[in-house]
Amino acid sequence: LFIIRNLVIKIIPEEIYVISHHVHHRYSEKPGDPYNVHGGWLYCFLADVNHQMIRSDMSESDYAKTRSLMKHTGVKLNSYEQYRKWGTICHPLWTVLHYVLNWSFWFAFFYLFGGLSLAIAIFAGAGTWAVGIRTFNYDGHGQGKDKRKEGIDFNQSDLSINQIWPGYVAGEWHNNHHLYPSGARSGFLRYQIDLPWYFISALEKMKLVTHVVDPKKDFLETHYYPYCEAKLIKN
Repeated sequence: LFIIRNLVIKIIPEEIYVISHHVHHRYSEKPGDPYNVHGGWLYCFLADVNHQMIRSDMSESDYAKTRSLMKHTGVKLNSYEQYRKWGTICHPLWTVLHYVLNWSFWFAFFYLFGGLSLAIAIFAGAGTWAVGIRTFNYDGHGQGKDKRKEGIDFNQSDLSINQIWPGYVAGEWHNNHHLYPSGARSGFLRYQIDLPWYFISALEKMKLVTHVVDPKKDFLETHYYPYCEAKLIKN
């Protein structure tokens, strides 16, 4: 888990992303959704800095539930008393230390591999990605318009869509992901390349991952095959 967490340059703290991601799926495109596409482009772009603070007055039982959403991530979690003091799930010291060590390792690695210019270029690229990825959920929900396509986007509970570019480079078939939010795989059709799934599947084969949720079979039997049969009958 430690190696997986540090395979790339650290950009987004788990605490910022994991909890808000759960909330996003629970209240997708409704009030309370931190990435609500109907709030507009800027609302989504600034999501992690304008309204995603962890509330500081949770009861101990509510904090325990929130903490349980983070236990699989490998971060060092605060006790309830520490949470009340810092207002965070992960102690700020451990978060900062993790970033310092991660960035130091990767800067040194690229510096030794290709010099200062390469190290700066790689970190600049990571920073550019960190800014650019802020626009994804706005685009991934059709910019607030219904851009879902028949036979491709089977989740009808929100405006999420499957897009080729995010799908190919990150395995982010967003409509599929909203259809099966707890699934490790989101590329179901033949052309839907899913690089993260290939990586997870390889780890499973090496017995380094013990529990994997693969919803592809259910997707095909519940959604895709019935759709294909209905099209054949109609034609």
